Amino acid sequence: MNSLYLSRRPLLWHPTILGAAARCPTTSSTTATAAARLRISSQRFLCSGTSFPQHYHRQGARGTAARHVFHYQKPTPLTVRCGSSSTQDGTSSQDTATGTISNNNANSTEFSSWEDKKDAAHSEYEHWVRRLYMTNMFNPVKLGLENIQRIHEQLGNPMDDPNVTVIHIAGTNGKGSVALKIAKTLEFLDDGLTVGLFCSPHVSSFRERMQINSELISEQEVVQYLPRIYEICQQHDIPATFFEVTTALAFLFYQQRGANVVVLETGLGGRLDSTNIVAQPACAVITSIGLEHTRILGDTVELIALEKGGIIKPNRPVLVGSQVPHDVLRQCARDKGASGYYTCEDILENEEQHQQSADYPDYDQENSRIAMATLRLLEQKEEKRIPWSRPIPDDILQRGTSARPPCRFEPVQLDQGQLVILDVAHNPPAMQYLMRKLRTTYPNAKFRIVVGMSRDKDTKLCAQYMLEGGVHDPEAIHLVQASHPRAALLEDILEASPELQGCHYDLEDRSVTRQIQLGLDRMTGSSEEILVVCGSVFLMAEAREALGFDEPRDSEYIAEVAGAHLRHGQENFASSSKKLDDDSSFPLPPPAA
Repeated sequence: MNSLYLSRRPLLWHPTILGAAARCPTTSSTTATAAARLRISSQRFLCSGTSFPQHYHRQGARGTAARHVFHYQKPTPLTVRCGSSSTQDGTSSQDTATGTISNNNANSTEFSSWEDKKDAAHSEYEHWVRRLYMTNMFNPVKLGLENIQRIHEQLGNPMDDPNVTVIHIAGTNGKGSVALKIAKTLEFLDDGLTVGLFCSPHVSSFRERMQINSELISEQEVVQYLPRIYEICQQHDIPATFFEVTTALAFLFYQQRGANVVVLETGLGGRLDSTNIVAQPACAVITSIGLEHTRILGDTVELIALEKGGIIKPNRPVLVGSQVPHDVLRQCARDKGASGYYTCEDILENEEQHQQSADYPDYDQENSRIAMATLRLLEQKEEKRIPWSRPIPDDILQRGTSARPPCRFEPVQLDQGQLVILDVAHNPPAMQYLMRKLRTTYPNAKFRIVVGMSRDKDTKLCAQYMLEGGVHDPEAIHLVQASHPRAALLEDILEASPELQGCHYDLEDRSVTRQIQLGLDRMTGSSEEILVVCGSVFLMAEAREALGFDEPRDSEYIAEVAGAHLRHGQENFASSSKKLDDDSSFPLPPPAA
């Protein structure tokens, strides 16, 4: 067995990859030489174990991004045939034996194992979702809409159906919350609507990303639709990425379930986001604009606004939140021929009651206002493009827009009486806001904070905000490291933040569960004590399991490769045809032998 250290991102061997290794700009010459020595040009060398993704980040040198460590071995040729079995959600799945993978539809798909034998011991759902996560290892991320447009066309253009009302939402912060609030309100209306919701990232299960009336896509549907999409990609030579395949899966799911309203949250930016192939949404919504993903979207608020304004369509209205550069977006709306440019103040009555403090804005209130204004805008005569037959009553509007996504200042009352707050605050502004919100909501409380960060965040500034606004003694801070490729090393956090000297951490057991239990044990039982878990969405699945949530959660077999789709370097949106990597000869994971 050989270990290859890749300088920028993981690489899985495939018959055509060897020749690309020497040319690939992301592969070091040392790696290319090692690959040549292995003489594997005609054989697949695949990941041998299940431990590499969840532990590879511990191999890196302190103070630098972790190096990717992968082990390769020649697998025994393996094909499997799947019969009926029961899955976690009670839907029909498949058992593995010999031969082929058979889907519930008439067109079964044959394939040779492109992972090791362990795949045969897991469900077909786990196989396909695991494979989806690994797609970006094989395909360069090409900026543009060509891939998703070609897939969409082969699927029959399901999102071009004039009977489907699409509400398209972009923004730096708040887009996921606004999307959920709109979808929930329309569900509560109970007017015969079938409401689809597309959101990301998920907390515990990949299936959270696509829902119909709050029902997650089933494992059986994932198994039924994903092979069809991969077959299209293979037949038409479409190098689709993780998010493009996921978007296509959602579109097919909504079509098959007969959705007549779809609330679409963009993944990144807007102009070149996969969701932006929807030609005629009922409305575009831009929640807020701030500095994020500056290497990709641009390094000024104005440039980022132009990218997110790319979802604005001719003859369709756009509604914007208060935290946007109005001059830029208003001009963008004019240039694109939008039917109107609206703010919440333009739509909602008694808006003076909801004015925000510039120093301490209430983001949930702002998101609720945007959701309310969007729905009221769509009910106006001049903009009416809706399938519901009656105006939404105020009580239903209030109830729906009060909904929050999980882990957004989510209170959890334990049986023992302790209160835990879950929040995905993951960068300095969000951490600062969380600390202020905690102090305002619970002015007399004492807090213990369980926190883990992603390695691309300013952990030092986040630590400062925690100590200044939440706790004043590092002893009340518990550092953890999520089992995720983007998790910051505990050593790196401690080195960057000497002010955390004295906090709790365990280099032998870095888990969220360990520090949650320690934090609860340190609490005296007083109603004035609150445990806060924050720092990253990647912590939340483990935190929720530790706290006893009974909800769908993807298995460790999937979790060990979760995040593989995020391991690419990324560049600026210079043009719709620019590639993030030049290793264009990397193929799709083959669905058929």
